[in-house]
Amino acid sequence: MNHSAKAVVAVVGLSLALSLTVSADPLGYTLDVTTHYQFGNPAGTLGPYSASPDSGFFTITNNGSTTFTGTIGEVAASNFSGDFSYSLGGLTLSPGGSLIFSTSPESSNVGGFNGPFGSVQPGIEMTLNGLINGSEAVSLSVNDADIHSGVPRTSLCDGFGSDSFVLQGGAPTGCDNGDGFETTQADGHFRFFEAASSSVPEPGSIMLLGTTLGALGLAGWRRRRTL
Repeated sequence: MNHSAKAVVAVVGLSLALSLTVSADPLGYTLDVTTHYQFGNPAGTLGPYSASPDSGFFTITNNGSTTFTGTIGEVAASNFSGDFSYSLGGLTLSPGGSLIFSTSPESSNVGGFNGPFGSVQPGIEMTLNGLINGSEAVSLSVNDADIHSGVPRTSLCDGFGSDSFVLQGGAPTGCDNGDGFETTQADGHFRFFEAASSSVPEPGSIMLLGTTLGALGLAGWRRRRTL
């Protein structure tokens, strides 16, 4: 093989590597979580529970330009009242769309979630597992303790001040603050975010490969003319 052919083969290999690298680049997403507490269920609520008479709910909103498909659920184990965990599969969350999920019949009265009663707990864990635009795998999770409203209040029953734990009635240790305190909490907010890659998009990598293959053909034609 002459030097010209070797050089072109090397470029072809580089082009293929670039093409594979581009296809694996992040697609990007913006998925917002809102925690809320109220009497009765919001319209269109998903999940197995209904407020009895009040409870916590969380909403997932797609504020990005890509589509999430997969499973959304919660890990909500209570030492007092059992396990309220569940997951729902086959969900699609297109840009601009929202889905609302229930937590338990009355999430402020079950002693808190995922930690010992009487100590500060992680709270309910919200989970999203699936694909972005059908190709990029994601596994996302956040706990009630890490979702903040920006409006701190001191819990009536345990004395802790917090702007989180909305889903368990605003009590970091899972005690019962009473409906008047629980339903007047400010909503909590959290964002799952990934920036889309700024690399050359997939069509560009295909054009690069096509150009390189054309160069290989030209090199072969020149080699035949010199023989």
